Order: sequence, then structure tokens, then C-alpha cells
Amino acid sequence: MSDSEICVLVTGVGGGSLGRELMKAFSMASQKYKIIATDMAETSLGLFETKHRYVIPPALSPEYIESLIKICKKENVHAIAPGSEPEIEQVVKNTKIFQENGIKVLANNLSVIDRCKDKYELVNFLKSNGIATPRHFLYQNEEDVSKIESYPVIVKPRSGVGSRNVFIAQDEKELIFFGDYLKKYGFEPLVQEYLGNYEEEYTVGVLYADNGRLLTSIAMRRMLSGGLSTKQIAINPESQKKYVTSSGISQGFIDDFELIRKAGEKIAKVLGSNGPINIQCRKTESGIIPFEVNPRFSGTTGARSKVGHNEPDIFCRFMMYDEVPSKTEYKFGYALRDLVEKYISIEEIKNVPRI
Repeated sequence: MSDSEICVLVTGVGGGSLGRELMKAFSMASQKYKIIATDMAETSLGLFETKHRYVIPPALSPEYIESLIKICKKENVHAIAPGSEPEIEQVVKNTKIFQENGIKVLANNLSVIDRCKDKYELVNFLKSNGIATPRHFLYQNEEDVSKIESYPVIVKPRSGVGSRNVFIAQDEKELIFFGDYLKKYGFEPLVQEYLGNYEEEYTVGVLYADNGRLLTSIAMRRMLSGGLSTKQIAINPESQKKYVTSSGISQGFIDDFELIRKAGEKIAKVLGSNGPINIQCRKTESGIIPFEVNPRFSGTTGARSKVGHNEPDIFCRFMMYDEVPSKTEYKFGYALRDLVEKYISIEEIKNVPRI
């Protein structure tokens, strides 16, 4: 570990965002970090967790990359950690510009991001490489309901972010309703088998870079019984069996979970990951089956750092100093989350620099 301070720019730092999780992780690291926070909204909570903050244009703005470069030069930034999906994609597409300015990009490579963005093609790719996957198909019209072997099923966009627009359908009518709903708003619906028992759902973080020279993993068994972590609960009126999907705000139990971690590591290797990747999976009678893969740091990053597994710090030091941790031991136990309010004055908001 270096004694010198690393200046890291974290984007997308709104409340509850990946950017906020990255800020938490860097602030908990034993390595010294100067954190620069940016967001397109002046009221984003993370802006007020550091003295170094800027309001910048949205990720799809023509001025977005230029604004980041200006801040990086002004603050002498060493590394950038994008904290939202649109920003991750834009920053990674412009990796060369950041490299020319001596800035390390703390994100996965574009080929992995592109592959994971299309959930239908991703499942097909994993299946073709020997990874167990949920049964799935693309919903086009009402005739497709005949492809269902059993209910419930998951209906979600073929391309989408996290847990948004993900629904549980318990019968044909619900499948048609959710499928047509997604189509109405411009999404291509993907129908997936509902996997196993929600009490055996895991989130797995893997750092896999330089063909596995850097390899770490950590797994949490999710607690999906509370309102904060639960997006949808569907109860079968006949059997009273409960089906649950996650809100994406993870809390739960962290242990060794070696089989779960190894399954995640295999997926990262098959995908050709070169950075952080997060896998959602369930342990079923048929084995460990992934149902979501995100090529980025996780919304559980802060919780993982709390138990001693700080992925942003590990990856940053690997990129900056070529450090590979000799061991990655961490504490076992429950990682729980809550909501916290923060008061910000009008004057503070007005004084945030705009780039």
C-alpha cells in the first residue's frame, strides 16, 4: 500500500446510488483517498459528503466527457470510478482519453459491458459455455404463453438496469399484461423461469482482471423478507406460496459460501471480465443458477467494505500500483441497511460548482 494520497473521482453520487457505495468504500479504505464527487443533480446527497464536488452535464450530453476531463485536470485526479450505468458506458468508451491524461478507469471493459447489456444474448452465451441458466424466451405476442412450462415466471426488459421493470407473473393473464405493458413503453420483454426459493438468493462480487492475476470474490445470502430489500411479493392464492424479487438494495448474511463464490468466479472468467462484476443467483435443486449479471461494482459495495472486503480499493491499487492482495479475509455476519436523512441548506446547494 502506498503512503501517498490517491485522488479518485466518483460520478453519479445520488442517494442510494452505486456512486454513493463507491464513496463509502473509498472513505473506509486504509489507503488514503481524496474523493471528488460529481452528479448531474445539484441535490444529490453524495455531493455533500465531500468538500470536493461538482455538478456536471448528464452522461449522454456532448459536454459530459469534456467536463470530467476539466475536473480531473483541476483536481489532479489519478483514477475515475463511474457510479451509474450510463456513465460507466460513456467513461469506458472514452478510456483512451482518460489514459492520455494519466487517469485510470476503474471499470470493466467495453466488450463485457456490451455482452451483459443484452440479457437475452447473455443467457444464451452463458449456456453455450456450460453455465446453467434459467429457461427463457422473448415475448412477442399472446401466442408465446404456450412456451411456459410452469408458473410463476419473471418478465423483464431484454435490455435494462437492475431491478427496474421486473415483474412476477403467476398465470397467462399476468404474463400477457406485463409483456404488453413493457412493449407499450418500448421494451422487448424477456421471460425467464422463476428460480427456486427466494431464501437461497445470493449476490456475488468478483474482481477478475488480467486473465485472473487479480481474483477476489465475496458472497452474501440476501434477506428478502423486509420492505427495503423487496421489490415485489406475489402470493399464490391456492398454495399460499410466496414468490419474491429483490429491490436491488441488498442486505443479508455474509459467509465463506465457497461454492457460490466459485460459480461467480467461473462466470467472470467465461465472460472475459477485466474488472468488477456482480452476479445475482439462486441455489436450486438443479445447482447454482445466475439470473442477472452486472459488469460493475455492486450496490452491496459499502456492506462488503464494512466486513473488510473493499473491492474499489483493491481494484484501484491494482490499477495504480499493480498490487495483488496476498489474501482477502473478511468478517462473517449480517450486513444490514437503513435510511438516513441529511439536511442541506439552500446556500450549500447554490455554492456547488457547475462544470
